Amino acid sequence: MTKISAEEKVYHYMFGLLINHKLNPGDRLLEKNIAEEVKVSRTPVRNVIIKLVADGLLEKTSKRGVIVPIPIREDVEQIFFAREVLEGKTAFLAAMKATDDDIAFLRLLHKKEKDVYYSNDKKVYTEINGQLHLSIARISGNKYFERFIKQVFWRSQIFIFYFDRFYNYQNENSQTYFIPYERSSFKDHSDIIEAIASHDANSAKERIKAHIRSTYNLLFKPWQNNL
Repeated sequence: MTKISAEEKVYHYMFGLLINHKLNPGDRLLEKNIAEEVKVSRTPVRNVIIKLVADGLLEKTSKRGVIVPIPIREDVEQIFFAREVLEGKTAFLAAMKATDDDIAFLRLLHKKEKDVYYSNDKKVYTEINGQLHLSIARISGNKYFERFIKQVFWRSQIFIFYFDRFYNYQNENSQTYFIPYERSSFKDHSDIIEAIASHDANSAKERIKAHIRSTYNLLFKPWQNNL
């Protein structure tokens, strides 16, 4: 069995709190409390918090500690617009540069994504979904696009955790059970990958932009219209 580091333990613990709604938007986290809960020193906790802030999953405040970002209309709109622009460009470039190995890897990720989704493992599903999007950015060959997409992708995910019904079903100890449904993103991802495989740059760009826009419209637009 592989031994994991203190930072990995803290990261998995904190990511689990977010994805399983043990923390809610606006909740404040303190290094001291996390260190006591995970039974580690404050140094690995501090390092993980820095990483989570850099990735957009947590947010610094003027007061001590950090908070879980609060979904504000303007922020959500800007995050998804930024994703459309950035990921549209990287999908365009990826379609021109993708090798056979790149395409095979994307198809493998897509298969894993579906398999893990139906096993109801939210954490692994989220990681694979992120890996798929970030792999397209990597294939584009532009390290700056890849860096910026990583931040806006994970920033958008913190909001998706609280609005997507996959992340909101009641736990296994309740009387309500999760019934898997076919995600529209599965077809979207397949279409994006096949456009990249066909080296159709314009199609890849438009398909990934439409995918991101449809996620925003499905999850956030009805909520924002009620504000």
